Amino acid sequence: MAGFERAGLPGIEHLRQALSNSSDLAATIESFQHDNGILLPSLQSALPFLDLHGVRRLDFHSSVMEHLRESVLEKVKDLSTQKLEEILEQSFPFIHVKELRPVVVAVMKHLPKINDECLEHIANDAKLYEDCPIEVKRQIWSKHHHLFGDAVGPLLNQYIEAKYTLLHSTEAHNSHSFFSVPSKTRRQHAIVQGLAKMIGKSLSLYNLVLQFLRTLFLRANEVHYCTLRSELLMAVHDLEVKDIKDVDPCHKFTWCLDACIREKSIEGKRVRELQGFLEMAKNGEERVLGDIAMILCDPFAINTIAKSIIKLLHRLANTDTLPRTSEDITFLLRLLNLGVSAWDMIEKQAFKEIPVNDELASKFLPFIMSLMVDSSLNTLNGKVPEDDIEEGLVSDGRHLAHHFMHMMVSNKVAFKLAWCFMLHLLHQKDKAAVFHALPWYVSPCQAHPLDEIELHILVTALVGMQEEFNQSEFCDLIFDNFLLGLTSQTFAVRHTLRLLWYVYPKMDSHKVIHILTSTQPTSEHPDTIHELHALLVDRIANSNPSTPGSSQDQPSSVSSLGSSSHSPLEYIQPSST
Repeated sequence: MAGFERAGLPGIEHLRQALSNSSDLAATIESFQHDNGILLPSLQSALPFLDLHGVRRLDFHSSVMEHLRESVLEKVKDLSTQKLEEILEQSFPFIHVKELRPVVVAVMKHLPKINDECLEHIANDAKLYEDCPIEVKRQIWSKHHHLFGDAVGPLLNQYIEAKYTLLHSTEAHNSHSFFSVPSKTRRQHAIVQGLAKMIGKSLSLYNLVLQFLRTLFLRANEVHYCTLRSELLMAVHDLEVKDIKDVDPCHKFTWCLDACIREKSIEGKRVRELQGFLEMAKNGEERVLGDIAMILCDPFAINTIAKSIIKLLHRLANTDTLPRTSEDITFLLRLLNLGVSAWDMIEKQAFKEIPVNDELASKFLPFIMSLMVDSSLNTLNGKVPEDDIEEGLVSDGRHLAHHFMHMMVSNKVAFKLAWCFMLHLLHQKDKAAVFHALPWYVSPCQAHPLDEIELHILVTALVGMQEEFNQSEFCDLIFDNFLLGLTSQTFAVRHTLRLLWYVYPKMDSHKVIHILTSTQPTSEHPDTIHELHALLVDRIANSNPSTPGSSQDQPSSVSSLGSSSHSPLEYIQPSST
C-alpha cells in the first residue's frame, strides 16, 4: 500500500485515520475491504471459501496482482505507441507503489518518447532514477546533461586508470608492447562497450560524450582520451548504429585509419583513401578538423604513422630517392603534424592545418636515412673503426648531428620520428647503431620529457635485449648515460625502476645498487613510486641469482644479490611511504 496516497488512492495513512476515528473497527475494516477489493461480483462468494482454507486476503490479492502484473508485462512489448501512451498516463501515478512500478517502467521502456512531465518527475527522485532501465535514462540524460555526466564520469576515470595500470605493470606477461593489443580487442573492452550501451542510438548523447572527451583532453592534455574517441566511434561502427556512424563526419576517416592500425602500416592504396576521406571531412564544418586531429593524436595512430614513415624511408634509401619527392611521405607528415598539433588546435580554436616544416623532408629525414645506410653498412662490415664513429654515421659530421638534435627539441614531428627510429634500432637489436645514436637523444629528451607511453615502449624494447645487460658498457649506456640523466622527471624514475625490475638478474650487483641509490624516491614523488622502489629492493634482496661477470675471487657480498648477510642491498633502505 506504500505509495497509494501519492496516486490519489486510500493507503496506509487513510486506513490509520479511519481506524483511529472509528467506533466499530470490524465494520470499518469490512467497508475498506469492500471499497478497495477486486470489483468482481462472482468473487464475493469465493472469498469466504478461501477464508475457510486459511488463505489470507492479503496473500490472495498479492497473488492476483502478481499474475496480472506478469500478464501486462508480457503484453506491453507488443502494444502500439498510442496505446502505451494511454497506459502510461493511467499508470504513472502508481510509480511509487513498489509492486506496480515494474509495469510503469516497462511501459516507459518501450516508448520512443516519454512526456517531459514524467521524465522530470523521475529525474528529481533519486530512487526512481536508479530503478529506471537505461532506455528511460537515455531520455532523461538528453535533457539533464549533468546526470549523464555523473553516469559517464566514473567510466572515463576507469578507462584512464586501466591505461596507466597497463603502462605501469611489472607483471611478467606485460613485457609485450603497449601497442600489441589489437584495435578490435580494445574497443570490445567493457568500458568502451558500456559507453556505447549508454549512448544507444542517441546522437545527442554521442555528441555529448565527444564534448566531454574534448574538454577532458583540453584540461589534462591526456592522449588516452583521443584513443577513446576513436574506439567509441569504431564500437558504434561494429554495432551498426547508422543514426550515429552515418552522421559523424569522421567515421570513414577513422574506419580507414583503424584498418591501417590493424595492418600496422599505411602505404599505397590506404594513403590515397585516407587523403580522400580527410579532404571530404575538411570540406564540412571547420571544427571537424579538430576531431580529425584528436583521432590522429591517438597514440596508436601516431605509432602507426611514424612506423610507416620509417618503413618508407628504408625503401627510399634502397632506391637512392629523396624523401621530399615521395607523395606518401608528404601526406604522412601532414597526418603526423595534425596529430601532434591536436591539443594546440583545440585550445586555440584555430581549426586550420599548420604547415609542415620544410626542413623535415629536406634535411631531417635524409639524416635518418643516412643513419639507416650506415647501420646497414655496419652490419655488413662488422663494425666501424672507433675514430670514424662520429663522421661515419653522417655524411656531414657534427653539423648535421647538431641540427638533428635541434630539430628534435624544436619540432614535435621530428621528435616523434626520431624516437620511433631509435625504437626501431632497439627492436632490430642493432647495438652498434644504438651506441652511436643514443647519446644524441639525451639533451632533446631532457628538454622534451618523454611521456609514459614512450618510456613504456622503450622499456619493452630493452627487455627484449636483456641479455645485453651482461655487458657493463651497455648498462652504462642505457642507465648512466641516458635514463639516470632523466630522473628529474617522475615518469622516468618509474620506468627506470620498471626496466631494472626485468633486467637486474643480468647485471653486476654494484651497478644495481648504484641505480637503486640514484632512483631513491623523495617526498616529492607519489606513493606509487615509493612502493615500486621498496618492492624492487625486496625482490632483489630476496632473490639469489648469480651475478653476471662475477669471479670467484670477488667478495661474497657482491658475488650474488641477497645470498649473503653482507649484501650491498643492506645499505639501501627503502623509503617509507
